[in-house]
Amino acid sequence: MSSFEHLTDTQEEKPQNGIPGLKHWRYDLVAGLQVALVGLPLSLGIALASGSAPITGVISAIIAGLVFPLLGGAYITISGPAAGLAPALLAGMLTLGQGNLEAGYPLVLVAICLTGAVQVLLSIYKAGRFAMYFPMSVLQGMLAAIGMLIIINQIPAFLGHLTPSIQSIPDAIMLIPAQIMGMNFEVFAVGGATLAILFGLDSNVVKNQRWMRNIPAPLLAVALGGIAGWMLHFPEAYLIHVPKDVLAQGIHFPNFSEIWQRSELWFALLTIVVTLTLIDGTETLVTIAAIDKIDPFGRKSDPNVTLRTMGVSNILSGLAGGLTIIPGGVKSTANIIAGGRTLWANFYYALFLALFVWFGTDLINRIPLTVLAALLIFIGWRLCAPKIFLKVFSIGTEQLLVAVVCVAVTLYTSDILSGVIAGTVTKILVLCFDVVKALTVERQFHAGPTESFSARVWTAFKELFGDPVIRIGDGRIHGGSTPVMSVAAKNMKHPYKIYLSSLSCMNLIKLDEKLKALPNYRDNFMIILSGHVVDHTAMEYLHQFRDQHVKAGHNCVILGTQHFLSHSDHRLAYRVSHSDDAMAYG
Repeated sequence: MSSFEHLTDTQEEKPQNGIPGLKHWRYDLVAGLQVALVGLPLSLGIALASGSAPITGVISAIIAGLVFPLLGGAYITISGPAAGLAPALLAGMLTLGQGNLEAGYPLVLVAICLTGAVQVLLSIYKAGRFAMYFPMSVLQGMLAAIGMLIIINQIPAFLGHLTPSIQSIPDAIMLIPAQIMGMNFEVFAVGGATLAILFGLDSNVVKNQRWMRNIPAPLLAVALGGIAGWMLHFPEAYLIHVPKDVLAQGIHFPNFSEIWQRSELWFALLTIVVTLTLIDGTETLVTIAAIDKIDPFGRKSDPNVTLRTMGVSNILSGLAGGLTIIPGGVKSTANIIAGGRTLWANFYYALFLALFVWFGTDLINRIPLTVLAALLIFIGWRLCAPKIFLKVFSIGTEQLLVAVVCVAVTLYTSDILSGVIAGTVTKILVLCFDVVKALTVERQFHAGPTESFSARVWTAFKELFGDPVIRIGDGRIHGGSTPVMSVAAKNMKHPYKIYLSSLSCMNLIKLDEKLKALPNYRDNFMIILSGHVVDHTAMEYLHQFRDQHVKAGHNCVILGTQHFLSHSDHRLAYRVSHSDDAMAYG
C-alpha cells in the first residue's frame, strides 16, 4: 500500500502537532529520513549559491527542523534554507564585505537576525495576511528573476571555473562566453551529465514509474555525480568541503559590533533586511498555501504563526552562523509523498541531517562543485522556465508585462528589491491607466462635468487604494439598473448583497476585513461588481470566497462580470469595464 493510500485511510483522524502528534512517529520518522536525503544536497548547494560555506546550509536546516515542530503554524511543511533567498544573500555579502565574501558573511548574519526580529514583530500585528494579496504578476516576476540569478551565478562552477562571485549580473553575463571557451571539459561533462539526469528524472514518464517514488532525484543525481568525480580523480579545489569538526570549525557568529561601528553600512544593511523580509515572508506564505492544497488531511496553516516561527528560526539561525529559513516546497512535497503526518517530521529530518554531517563527512566531501551547481541550475530553471511565462501570459498580457519588467529591472540592477518595486509600480500604472480611461469614457457618455486629467488620476488612485465596499446589505445603488442574474441568483431567497467598486490587490485587505466581519448566520451572498477594474488577484480572492461558502453549504454568486472586458479566456483574468452599464446593480 502506498503512502497516499495510508493517508487516505486515516483522513478522519486529522493528525495534530505537539505532543498528540508524537503518536504518528513511525510515519514521521520514515518521512524525515527521506526528506533528509533530499534536503542534504539542497542545503549544501543553497549555501554555495549564497556565497557561504556549505555547512551553513545544513546548520540552518537543522535549526529550522528543531524549532518548527515546537512553535508550529503549519502541519506538514518542511522548513530550511531556500534557493530563492540565495541571490539576495550573495549580493548582501558582497555589498557589506565590499566584494569580500569572507568579510561580508558575519555582517550578513546580522541582517538575518534582524530579518527574523522583523518577522516576529510583523506576526504580532497579524501582517501575515498582507503577503496573500501581493500582486501575483510581481511574485511570478520575482521568482523568475531569482531563478535567472541562480543560473547565472552557478555557470562558472558548472563549467569548472574557480572564480569568485561578482555582484554585477550584467558583468557576469558578459563573462559567460569567455568562461565557455575556457571550460574544464571533465568538470563540465560531470555537471552536464548531472543536469541531464535531473531533467530526465523530472519528466512525467519517469516520475510516474513506481520505482522512482522512493528514490529522491537530487540524491540520486548527486550520488552519481560524486562517483564520477571520484573516478576522474577531481582535485580538492573542485570538490565541496565540509569540516569534520563542525562545532569547532563550522559555526561562525554575527558581527554586531562592526555593524554598529560602521555607520556607512547601515543603509545597505537596511536594504538587505527589507529585501530578505520581503522575499522570506512572501515565499513563506505562498509555500504554506500551496502545501495546504495538497495536504491529504485538508488542514490549514496559520500564516501569522508560521511567520512568527520563521522569525524565531531566522534569529537562531543567524546567531549560529546559518542562512535564512523558509518552508520549502520540494522538501514538503517529498514529506507528503513519504507519508509524513505532522511537523515532527521536521524534527527527525534535522536529526538525520546532523547524523549525516557527523558521520558522513568523507562521503560529502567527494561531491564535485559542478554537481551542486547543476542541481541549483535545475532549481533555477524550474523558477524561470518558458512555461512559467506562458502561464502568466495565459492569464493576461498585463500580467506578462509586469512580470517581464520585474525580471528586466532585477537583472539590470542586480537587485531583487529594485525589480519588485519596478514591477509593483508598473502594476499600479496599468490599473490607474485603465481606470482613468474608463472614467474618461464614462464622463463623455453621460456628458457630466469636465474633469482635468490630474483630477481623474487622483480619482483613480482613490478608487484603487480606497475601500472597495460601496455598501453591504439590500437596496439599489442610485442610477443603477437590474443586473443579468444567473439561475442560482434568481433562486436565492433574501440574499445578503455586497456592492463593490474597483477591486485590486491594492485594496483587497479592506474588503477582507469587511467580509470577515459579516454575520455567520447568513446563508446567501450576492457579490455585485460595479467598478471599473477587477484584477487577477482580486478575481482569485472572490472565487476562493465563493468556493469556501459553497463548500460550507451556503449559496454565493458573483454578478456583473458580463459588463467587463476580460484580458484573456482565463476565468481569473484581469477585467476592465467596457461600457456605461458597468455600474452598481441592485
